[in-house]
Amino acid sequence: MDADVLNRQVRRARRSLWQAFRNRMIAGLIILIPIVLTVKVFWWLLTYLEGLTRPIVMHFYGRTIPGTGVLVTLIVIFVTGLLFSTGPLRRLLDSAEDLLEVFPIVGTIYGTLKKVLSGFGSPESRQSFQKFVLARLPGRTTPGFLTGAFKFDRADGTTQELRTVYVPTNHLYVGDVVVLPPEDVLETDLSVEEGISILLSAGASVPPRFGERSTSV
Repeated sequence: MDADVLNRQVRRARRSLWQAFRNRMIAGLIILIPIVLTVKVFWWLLTYLEGLTRPIVMHFYGRTIPGTGVLVTLIVIFVTGLLFSTGPLRRLLDSAEDLLEVFPIVGTIYGTLKKVLSGFGSPESRQSFQKFVLARLPGRTTPGFLTGAFKFDRADGTTQELRTVYVPTNHLYVGDVVVLPPEDVLETDLSVEEGISILLSAGASVPPRFGERSTSV
């Protein structure tokens, strides 16, 4: 075998191994970051509430009671979710989030952390990314993730098939959901992890060549 051909094959093999390693690393980070953030926030809240409750417990019982901080933390988290998930307090929370968005740095940090914890950190949201696609929008073609399909009944009695595509606008955690006809959604033969790698690298890790696959959902 010609030495140049052998060298090219070796380089391609190394590149494939490196891309596979990098994709798995990125997939691992997407899973670990929300877990680490959740654990750190929980530990901070546990330490803070335990510091508040310890003097009260000492005052009434004359000694500390193991597990009090954990119990109080779980109660606070449960009550917070109960109060702020619906009703007037939910609307108050939404208004506070809108106010935070006015401040560029604070709003960006809060919005990103919320997206990470409530969006990409959940198994359901990771499963909702079905395929890495190219969405044909007016004046541009942009990478995104196919998230679903539905049929839209028009007033004239006809039915149109449509696709929903998540298009990141700020790295990965902030984006838009666009609705497009199937012909404007080009499904690629790249995996979701490879697509995430392309987006996080601002396009630097795009492979030199990839193809289109069947548009069936």
